[in-house]
Amino acid sequence: MHTCKTRAHGLAIALALSLVVSTLSASPDEVKKKFIDRRFDGGSISTEKETADAYFRLGVENLREPSTSDFAVEQLGKAIELNENNAEYHYQLAEAYLAKFEYANILQKPFIAPKVKTQLELAVRCDPSSTLYREALIQYYVFAPGILGGSFEKAHEQADEIAQRDPYLGVLAHAGIFSEEGEGERSLSLYQRAIRSQPKSWEAYHRLGLYYLNVQETDEAITMFRKYVDLAPDQANSYNCLGQAYQQKGMYAEAISAFQKALERDPSLASLVFRIAQLCDLKGMRSPALEHYQRYLSMVPRGRAAEDARGRIRLLTK
Repeated sequence: MHTCKTRAHGLAIALALSLVVSTLSASPDEVKKKFIDRRFDGGSISTEKETADAYFRLGVENLREPSTSDFAVEQLGKAIELNENNAEYHYQLAEAYLAKFEYANILQKPFIAPKVKTQLELAVRCDPSSTLYREALIQYYVFAPGILGGSFEKAHEQADEIAQRDPYLGVLAHAGIFSEEGEGERSLSLYQRAIRSQPKSWEAYHRLGLYYLNVQETDEAITMFRKYVDLAPDQANSYNCLGQAYQQKGMYAEAISAFQKALERDPSLASLVFRIAQLCDLKGMRSPALEHYQRYLSMVPRGRAAEDARGRIRLLTK
């Protein structure tokens, strides 16, 4: 799946933050006990719902770093046990399995991939009106081999369902599938049709930019992502995508600037902090590289990238 996302990810914010902090080291019984005594505005709270939400938020929190994906899977699974009809729970569990898949060995991968598919299909079943979950399922059908449930035919079926709800997004979904089928001209034709139909909508520029990035047509990708930034200047992802295109072009100063603007819009993007550190390191910018490696460690203190950051800090401070 693409690094540039098509979306960013209830209880009150204050409660959500307290759940993440207070349950990090708690056992399941302790987690549940915390909510038995809680009250909001003098009224009782559904303890089961809040417990599920606590597990869910713990799981999502641990999706920042692939090395904690096992814990994320465990917590999201517990959330689903308490609320199996929540589409977002299933979607995020699919994300957790995907993160786990990335670092699994070759013998484990065939057992993990179908779990991604199952959770995405459940998300669609729980919320059939959501184009987000259908697009994620399309990504699975497109990139998974047939033996693991991949199918261009099923991907197009999901795109048809999206088109019934939003014709513009349906065209974009079919365009993305055709590009992966190797039908580049057909794909480009649909992207251009989408742009003509809604020239002030950013989605087509974003996805056409991804297409160009994937086929190494970097100048065209930069052009599309600049338009994406113009139309969606408040989105961290628009600057993230532009930064990736600049990085692919070897325009590292411009990439750093774009990634920094993405972080201004979403300071939680730890992966971008690490990427900026690496690019500063590459350019010999010792002080900002150190600053960003240290910032990354404050956000993600464990995992492979964290160990890499510690190693670079040791070398840069010698």
